[in-house]
Amino acid sequence: MRASKQGALLHTLTTALLFVLSGVFWVNCAPKIVRVPVPPENIVRANELANEGDLAFDRKEVYAALIKYLEAAKLNPYSEYLYNRMGIAYSQLKYYSEASQAFRRAMEINPKYPYPYNNLGSVLFAQQYYKRAEKQFKKAIALKANEASFHMNLGSLYLERKKYDKAMAEWRKSLALDPGIFSRRSAASLSSSSGSLKERTYFLARLFALTGNVEGTIDNLKLAITNGFTDLEAIAKDREFDPVRNDERFVEFMKNAALLIKLQSDVGLPANPPNPQIQ
Repeated sequence: MRASKQGALLHTLTTALLFVLSGVFWVNCAPKIVRVPVPPENIVRANELANEGDLAFDRKEVYAALIKYLEAAKLNPYSEYLYNRMGIAYSQLKYYSEASQAFRRAMEINPKYPYPYNNLGSVLFAQQYYKRAEKQFKKAIALKANEASFHMNLGSLYLERKKYDKAMAEWRKSLALDPGIFSRRSAASLSSSSGSLKERTYFLARLFALTGNVEGTIDNLKLAITNGFTDLEAIAKDREFDPVRNDERFVEFMKNAALLIKLQSDVGLPANPPNPQIQ
């Protein structure tokens, strides 16, 4: 009888444990999508709410936008666009767990929709899960190779991981697809990534040169030299500088840079090169 009671108790505890585990499982894993017909009026209203959400987001009213996307998804739960936008709003608010769930739901609805892969990569990047972020960026590119922002993001990740040649290769692809993309991105956010200031600012000088931005090239080379960069021979050989190489401002800067580096070597103190005269 005692053994029987112990067996019953063990069975009860085991059952309870499985119940708890199964509860954790369903909380952490999104349920499988089972599509049911959505009334046409629901789709129309969901699209209206999505548009209202987009307008709120453009006004930087992120909470208001998120509410609209949630309301819309309640009416039409099978829109990858809605869940992708929802994820963007969550990520702007730094609710990374919720953002990741929204992006993954968008992928489940439409595995060939590239944007949630890129955006999940951005969320993972922000959390410093670099390898996982790289995987998502590459998935996005595999689905839509002609999207400039996907290559820009992968290049930024490579910059963060100090893989400068790979970063530049991705950014070349990005600029080839959209020559104006870099002017719409914040160079400050790139220069604040990890790695030495010398490496980062020289890299940014190469990128500005690639876009033909002489002033940006010179400004970042000044910072690189101030922080210990001395390899003027690399600048002479690096083809990224070709678009600005014959500009009078750049030629003048390089003359001043050679003098600056010699003076730094002589006195052991950093100094900014004189600004070239801009007509």
